[in-house]
Amino acid sequence: MSISFFKILGPVIEREVAFIAKKYNLSTDEVYNLIDAEAERNKAEWFSNRIPNLNYINPVCRLAYLYIVAAANAGTFHHVIESNDDLKGFILETAEKQGHLKTCAFGAGPGTELLALAKFFHENPTGDCVPVDFQLLDKVQEWMSSWNGIRDQIRETYRKIHGSKQYKWPMLPSGNLLGCDVTDVRNLHKLGNVWHQDIYVINFLLSEIFDDDPRLRAFLSEVAKFAPPSARFIFIERRGYRWTQQIKNIAEQSKLKLSPFRQSESLNLSGENPEDLGPLYRSLCDRRKPRTSWKIVYSIGVKQ
Repeated sequence: MSISFFKILGPVIEREVAFIAKKYNLSTDEVYNLIDAEAERNKAEWFSNRIPNLNYINPVCRLAYLYIVAAANAGTFHHVIESNDDLKGFILETAEKQGHLKTCAFGAGPGTELLALAKFFHENPTGDCVPVDFQLLDKVQEWMSSWNGIRDQIRETYRKIHGSKQYKWPMLPSGNLLGCDVTDVRNLHKLGNVWHQDIYVINFLLSEIFDDDPRLRAFLSEVAKFAPPSARFIFIERRGYRWTQQIKNIAEQSKLKLSPFRQSESLNLSGENPEDLGPLYRSLCDRRKPRTSWKIVYSIGVKQ
């Protein structure tokens, strides 16, 4: 049995939809229509060629993200891990030697890295259950609701595949969301848990901040200063000179050795079927489908 991002996301989304419908006295179809409208607004913001105004505090906006892009962004992260031999080897070797993997993700509320690593360890078992701890830095703390939902659904999926005994699972996820603006270096004194992580993930964060913000560079530079030697910093972004230059600027200030930039493009998510999202997909598919393709550039920075 394989791990499907859409199968995991479907029940998470439906539970959130039911909660919103009950809280605001709306029908399920009314919530679906709100998600569709919010998805259209998000799309316009993502391609506005300016700082996108994304209202993630609004639960419907977060559901639109989960419906439209969460699986595709999880797919890009999974692809980067699988296609980069150095990174893949580092993750597996670290998990085997330490017996766990520590991950810090910047702007990581939606849970795409969690989805990707759940699939990765299912496909690349070490022979032991690997505890994977996530330190999540996101200024929108409300993301923790769906992140926890994804975590619980992954555990339920593992239970169906591997049985109820957790030591037989390939991975045991846990996480802590630290409400934090990653462009404000003054927040760093609150974040003692982020200093000694194995991998640091910057996944489509730069295009949401948009500008080449010196405050973000200062923040990441300070994190890198205290990161352990050989820690990996995984940069994934849209293609374009703007983003590769921003990554180079961050790496230079943070004293990270960058791998050559690689471009990747896919027209579909292998092994994924959007119909597995369930009722929301059936309601919206004629007018709006989830994204199942990507076109990215990525590079891996190594702490020297």
